[in-house]
Amino acid sequence: MKLLETSVRASEGIAVGRAFVVNRCTASDSYQKGTVEQEHTRFAQALTLSREQIEPLATDSDIFAAHLEIVDDPMLSDAVTAHIDEDMSALEAVATASEELVAMFEAIDDEYLAARAADVKDIFARIAANLTGGVKNPFEGVAEGDIIVDSELYPSDMALLDFTKIRGFVTAEGSATSHVCIVARNLSVPAVVGLKGVLEQVKSGDSLIVDGSEGRVVVDPDIATLDEYRVRELNYKALQAEQKQSATTEIFRNGERIYVFANAGSVEDVERAMAAGADGIGLFRSEFLYMQSATEPTEQQQYEAYAAAARACNGKPLIIRTLDIGGDKAVPYLGFAKEENPFLGWRAIRVCLECREMFCRQLRAILRASAEGDVRVMFPMVVELEELETAKNLLEQCKQELDNQGIAYNRNIKVGVMIETPAAVLIADILAANCDFFSIGTNDLVQYVMAADRANAKVSNLYNPYSKAVLRAIEMVIFAADRAGIECGMCGELASDSEATELLLGMHLREYSVNIGAVGKIKYELNKITN
Repeated sequence: MKLLETSVRASEGIAVGRAFVVNRCTASDSYQKGTVEQEHTRFAQALTLSREQIEPLATDSDIFAAHLEIVDDPMLSDAVTAHIDEDMSALEAVATASEELVAMFEAIDDEYLAARAADVKDIFARIAANLTGGVKNPFEGVAEGDIIVDSELYPSDMALLDFTKIRGFVTAEGSATSHVCIVARNLSVPAVVGLKGVLEQVKSGDSLIVDGSEGRVVVDPDIATLDEYRVRELNYKALQAEQKQSATTEIFRNGERIYVFANAGSVEDVERAMAAGADGIGLFRSEFLYMQSATEPTEQQQYEAYAAAARACNGKPLIIRTLDIGGDKAVPYLGFAKEENPFLGWRAIRVCLECREMFCRQLRAILRASAEGDVRVMFPMVVELEELETAKNLLEQCKQELDNQGIAYNRNIKVGVMIETPAAVLIADILAANCDFFSIGTNDLVQYVMAADRANAKVSNLYNPYSKAVLRAIEMVIFAADRAGIECGMCGELASDSEATELLLGMHLREYSVNIGAVGKIKYELNKITN
């Protein structure tokens, strides 16, 4: 019996089954480099073949629809052809361009957008496979009760797998925000990722226990361990059933309604959130429209996406965060200069207030969508009252433009501020007097309060949402909102942490915007506390 562990918490639950180790062997060793012209031709043919493979799949799959957009993005082909011109083989150029673009996405300080790195890596893997002999289905032979073991799983793999057979996932690479983890959590499939050395420790057919709650994999367990984990598995499934039942309930404390919203990055996410029992969408990341396009999305394209999201909410709130890009969230077609310290640079509301025509196109789209439901607008990274006032003035100008055109919208649309900096905390009382609601973004707030980059392992001990300084900042914001009589929610990772639920409730937090997979869990915790 061998015990393997990781600190990454991917997808909770217990699974007992057989290992199916994925074989992704390619013929790359036999690849022979040709002339520059030949390598350009090879790449063009592989790109065309990849497009032809994806097109029929894109009709019924959001994953492949997104992949089709990436394949057609000039940024991808330009990156590869530039390296071929540097006398690389097409295969080398694809690998190099993949590393560069994946690194760009992984550096983004946003869970949804950083996860898009997996889509980019997936596309490049397909192109590379087509350069070396074609794409094969690596999951042929998967049987009932198997646990998938691989170095890494790609978004397109999810479309090839039969989830009625699969008990769990184990990967050597990946993070809690990777696509496989998102899918696993949504489907309640246990997963352990980032388990270094697992491919050297496990072979197909081995008996495995996957403990997604603890980040643990047991290889060839003895009888006593198997019995223990089978009991745990039954207990966890019973808990899941209770949590699922809690997701449909309304929660009150002292006569006040407590809401559990969900975070979303697409219309499909909104639909999943509603099916999971969310009371609305507390954070709709509008960046996905910009990051998945080769050019700035038009006002009409944005309106259609926001309106579809509003309709999917069925009258429940939809809080749209205005464009939060710049610095660490680069959009190539906007031509932003590289910054030495992007977290303290030109981003979010700072970009929008300077690029006003682009900002107003988004504001008009949001206003038009407000005719379709309870749409609200939220400005990110506000550090001064003047920023909020300017943004509100631009919103009023957009209202006037729509009035002149006779276009319907909600004249009383609610306006909120995302509190994610110490500056915003210190002037929370002033901001509260000039907006309708707050949403505390703890992911950024923690790193700014503690002066600790959350992506830097050397200071990970300082990136602590439970530190006294962070908790005091949260309490100050909630208190300021209460005194002003406005709503206050939280949309950072801390809201999804069930261990923090009672503490936050004690601070008078009444709105939790959580990961879709955490809706039932947080409602279950709130029900326990309030009943």
